[in-house]
Amino acid sequence: MQGLTEAEADRRLAARGDEPLRTSRSTASIVRANVLTPFNVILLALGIVTLVFGDWRDALFVFIVVTNAGIGIVQELRARKKLDELAAIVAPVATVVRDDRERRVAADEVVEGDLVRLSAGDQVVADGELVKSAGLALDESFLTGESRPVPRREGDDVLSGTFVVEGAGDYLVYAGGGDSYAAHITGTAREFRHPRSPLERAVDRLLYVLTAVMVPLGAMLIVALWKQDVGVRQAVETAVAGMVTLIPEGLVLLISITFAAAALSIARRGALAQQLNAVESLASVDTLCIDKTGTLTEPGLRVVGVEPVPDVAEERLRDALGRFAAASPDANATVSALAGALPAPAEPVHETVPFSSARRWSGVRLGDTRYILGAPELFPLGALADEADLHREQGRRVVAFGTTTASFPDEPIDGPPPLVPLGLVVLAEELRPDASSTIRFLADEGVQVKVLSGDHPATVGSIAADAGVISG
Repeated sequence: MQGLTEAEADRRLAARGDEPLRTSRSTASIVRANVLTPFNVILLALGIVTLVFGDWRDALFVFIVVTNAGIGIVQELRARKKLDELAAIVAPVATVVRDDRERRVAADEVVEGDLVRLSAGDQVVADGELVKSAGLALDESFLTGESRPVPRREGDDVLSGTFVVEGAGDYLVYAGGGDSYAAHITGTAREFRHPRSPLERAVDRLLYVLTAVMVPLGAMLIVALWKQDVGVRQAVETAVAGMVTLIPEGLVLLISITFAAAALSIARRGALAQQLNAVESLASVDTLCIDKTGTLTEPGLRVVGVEPVPDVAEERLRDALGRFAAASPDANATVSALAGALPAPAEPVHETVPFSSARRWSGVRLGDTRYILGAPELFPLGALADEADLHREQGRRVVAFGTTTASFPDEPIDGPPPLVPLGLVVLAEELRPDASSTIRFLADEGVQVKVLSGDHPATVGSIAADAGVISG
């Protein structure tokens, strides 16, 4: 199937007329959130009254409003700049077929009708229908929270925000840009709300009480002065001066300065506070709910252990696994984990059978030996099969490894040749380097961590235990 022409793609892109998706808040939103606070509104109102009826020099307290709002605006604009820079670095691109040639284009340049090519590691940048699939499997954790690869075949829909973990394929776009599924989800998530921290809410309540008291007192003072034949200008100046003294200006300004200092302090440690009150809000947390995928774990697997069958030395199993991983042309997560844990020099490969979710095994011939890695059910493991079941009940991923003296079948999907098992490989999702230390820090601070995930409970439980999350 051929893709669009460049001219037709340009026409459709112009007709769509999408505005670039914002990666963060607008300047107007930041200014509005920091200016329209109860404290600022009260002082601004008193300042306007003073400017209308009194001397402008008596309204200099308005500069406290400017300072208070300016601290928050400057900090949040700096945070937005950093976020925009990060978004630009990780902005996805797509391989499209136009004028019978492959081209790499930005995600927002993909239009309806484009033919997009996918390979391992690519991100799906628009919604579409698969027209070709060669063992394609997607990581749809962005949509479902489940990190296991999901096989996709011709005729299936693919949604933006997912990633290719194995195989390849082509799909025809039917929704891109702002019409894509990912754009709708992120648009909902980016609807900005400016939650007030506990300290800010307490100060706001104080200001509401003071306003309820000082407005009638101010009105009474103006009336009393007017009855004493004091001019309107002097009466307003006196009333406003009395009302301003009731407002804890220094307290509010000190809170803003403290927030800014805290934001700078955590910035030196590599954290970014998008809102000034974020640090104080975090200090009030006693229970933290987190996801597993992307929070505790990284994309990838790690080798937890290897278990040889009886009469096979563990060293022999490790050596064979390392040679297999170094020679395997597959770049899937399992092979990458083996190559990282059991490094070995690359050898000439005489024959390979790539892995796919349909066949559930892959093979490599090194010299006269054919090695096979696959699902434990395909291997005659004997008593070791119970060990494999136990590890899977504990939420681990298990693959079996062995050799065969027979040739690889012409149609590998029919199943592997007769196998001689060498052992098992137990894998788990890769923990983030700082996951365990962060969990320990939170526990020391009295914060309970709860893991909320759509994955299998056993898998979540094993990863949580690895990271040090206490169940209960």
